[in-house]
Amino acid sequence: MKKENIEIIRRESPDGATEEAVIYGLEDGEEQYYRILGTGYGVNFAHCFSMGHKNKENFWERVVGYKIIPNTDQANLLKKMTGNDYITVEFYELS
Repeated sequence: MKKENIEIIRRESPDGATEEAVIYGLEDGEEQYYRILGTGYGVNFAHCFSMGHKNKENFWERVVGYKIIPNTDQANLLKKMTGNDYITVEFYELS
C-alpha cells in the first residue's frame, strides 16, 4: 500500500458525529492478502463506495482496501448505455 493511494470517506452517524473510513489503494499482487468484499461500478470512487455500502452488510466497518480495475466489460457497457465514463473498483477486507 502506498500512502498516496488513500481515500477518506466521511459520513454522519445517527448521533450527529462524523465518522471516517480510511481505505488504502492496493498495489498489484497485494490483493492476495485480503478477501474481496465486492465490486462497484460508478462514475467516480465515491459512487462506487456508496454502491458497496448499500449492497454489503457492514461494508463501512469491513472495508480496508481498494483496487481500480481498468476497462472492464461492465464499465464499458454502462458507458455505452449512458454516455458517461464509469470506473470499476474492487473493495477488500482483511482475511
